[in-house]
Amino acid sequence: MKCSAVLLMLLLIQLVAISQQVRKMNVNDLSAYIAKSDKPLVVSFWATWCASCNEEIPYFISTIKEKYKGDVDLLLVSLDIKSYYPARIASFVTKKNYDAAIVWLNEPNADVFCPKIDTTWSGAIPSTLMVNNKKHYRKFYEQGLSPLQFDKNLKELVEGKGGKLLAASR
Repeated sequence: MKCSAVLLMLLLIQLVAISQQVRKMNVNDLSAYIAKSDKPLVVSFWATWCASCNEEIPYFISTIKEKYKGDVDLLLVSLDIKSYYPARIASFVTKKNYDAAIVWLNEPNADVFCPKIDTTWSGAIPSTLMVNNKKHYRKFYEQGLSPLQFDKNLKELVEGKGGKLLAASR
């Protein structure tokens, strides 16, 4: 009986840790998070099954950490199906050593979430949104980004040049 109780407790602790590692977020909360970001922000839309997504994420992580040392935030937004949340996503992230903030978008309908992120987005992944609220900068990429493209786009993000200018907050 004690062994079963200990195993149950360990399982509960593991489930809590997994759910803290990958938070659930709806599209309105995600939009608010993006709007309130006080640093340049890279939002990568990906899924565990998307090979090209998982090719670019390690480069996103290392470039932001090495070149921008905390001055740019990265948010990985999983578009995996509901049954993957949280355990399968967390297991994948752990295996891949993704050291970034990770959320699972709790909205299965692309017709609902895509236009709230960018009106031109068809739902294809990988896709990346870059936002610098202080510079009123926003740019969306519905494609994979090579290391060279990412470096160039990240520099534009930080400088606030080359993207769609957002209306200044009043």
